Amino acid sequence: MRYLCLLLLVFLPFGSVNAMDAPGMAVIPVADPQGARDLSLTLWYPAHRGSPRAVTGNAVFLGPHAVPGAEPDPGPFPLVLLSHGGIRSSPDSGAWLGAMLAVAGHVVVEVNAPWPKSARAGADEIWRRPEDMKRAMEAVLGDPRWAGRIDRARISAVGFALGGTAALALSGHRFDPDAVMRSCSDTSGPECAWYAAGGVALETLARAPLARSYQFPGLFAAVAIAPEYSDVLSRYGATRAAPSLVIALGETDEGRDASARLAGNGGNVRLVTLAKADPFDAFPLCTPAGPEILLQEGGDPALCGRSAQVRRTVHAALVERILSFLANPGK
Repeated sequence: MRYLCLLLLVFLPFGSVNAMDAPGMAVIPVADPQGARDLSLTLWYPAHRGSPRAVTGNAVFLGPHAVPGAEPDPGPFPLVLLSHGGIRSSPDSGAWLGAMLAVAGHVVVEVNAPWPKSARAGADEIWRRPEDMKRAMEAVLGDPRWAGRIDRARISAVGFALGGTAALALSGHRFDPDAVMRSCSDTSGPECAWYAAGGVALETLARAPLARSYQFPGLFAAVAIAPEYSDVLSRYGATRAAPSLVIALGETDEGRDASARLAGNGGNVRLVTLAKADPFDAFPLCTPAGPEILLQEGGDPALCGRSAQVRRTVHAALVERILSFLANPGK
């Protein structure tokens, strides 16, 4: 039944979703005692009561249907920690994925952190993201409303772009500090132009946070969709990492090389390529006005992809691969 509901949520037009198809949704603030990095957690979870409505959307991207504040089903359910997007990604950009995984029987926690206020702050996001995911997990497991609804033996991390890198770090993959510091040596890496414009030299980054392990020893599995900075993950720790799935979007040289590097590090890493997808297909469906708004604001209309149907198809394929892997990551 839940798989049928999942397909309905993916393929039916917006406005055609009823309460049996839509997940519940809740928002939990997580304060930083030092006041520097408060988090906002968006929870997507199995629920069957209430009136669904479109949530988390904006002028460019459509949001999924959910029932805000719905009473959660009893559980216990597997927990997915979700980090979606690059350094300057929008809040709840992974809402479409969180909602679909919730309909399939997971509690999903999308971790939203503050935008970095400068390029220098942005350069630290590579190690702050896995820390954020750990804080999110601790907050949910420490919340009486949710603690009893979580299967603590099935806690997984899923991420896209820099979020995918964070998921791999949480699984036990380690950063090579020297490789991180060299990642803009040819200016082609993520956000290198932004760093250069802000006068940030990655060679000056603090080494200690990059050398630290961010592994959560009890992690069940990790999924990384088109992870960034895959070439800065070292061999050290890979063989002790939790089972990981890396999904490449498209058959670009960059995607193939990233997958090959991760496989070469050893450990339990499974590789999948969605040949007909591209990295933008991990973003939500766009509104009809989305491409024009992006163009007017100096953005890239390609974020909206080729068509809504193609993006729905890619979303369905991603969810299918993720659910299949999380059902039996050790296989």
